[in-house]
Amino acid sequence: MTTTVRDLAADQSRLRRLAGWSGIGMVAAILINGPISIAFGRMPNHWTADAATQISAYLTDEANITQSVIFFALSNLIFVFALGFFAGLRGLAAETDRSGWLTGVVTIGAALFLAGGLVSEILSTGIAVVLRSTPAYEFDINNALLLQGLWATALAQGQVALGLVMVTLSTATLRTRAVPAWLSWLGIAAGAIAVLRPAVATNVPLFFISFQPVFLWIASLAIVLLRQARKPSRPHPGGDDGGGL
Repeated sequence: MTTTVRDLAADQSRLRRLAGWSGIGMVAAILINGPISIAFGRMPNHWTADAATQISAYLTDEANITQSVIFFALSNLIFVFALGFFAGLRGLAAETDRSGWLTGVVTIGAALFLAGGLVSEILSTGIAVVLRSTPAYEFDINNALLLQGLWATALAQGQVALGLVMVTLSTATLRTRAVPAWLSWLGIAAGAIAVLRPAVATNVPLFFISFQPVFLWIASLAIVLLRQARKPSRPHPGGDDGGGL
């Protein structure tokens, strides 16, 4: 093995290690922003019949506002770790497809996904920041319900972009075997579900459930990348064969 080949293999191992740990961090941040925040008593659901009463009572309590501001800050960890994770997917795409097309899809799709996520977080918990930082603001429950309702709309648009990234990348890795075949199939299936999520945006409980396959794919891919980073590998130059991992 020449020095150049060894260096390339080392670079690929480092790419997988950084992307894998970033993916694990992203998964942890999603758990904090989801189940853990719910367990601590986050903003009441906006789709229930008594949402106006529940949200009004919640946001008149200073302790609840403080908690919402804290979780708003913690939600940004999703994007901190997502940058490293998607940078790793971009590198994986470059290894898998030398034309640059797949790399472009991953780059643009990831950017759109992150943009949708940022907007959705502002709509979801941003009102708590406004209540704390703008004393002259007069709370209006209809405005609050509007922002909460638009949360799923912004998130769904970003999820379409993520779904396209998952389907295209997983289809390519299914051919090259850059990752195990079962993970590629999971990515294709979960990505297709993500693309269809806008169709269930008005059914918020189902909208939540439809994210679970995407979450499973992110967690599984992160673990697989970490395992690959620990194994000696030969370079995977870009799609002519499925070796190297």
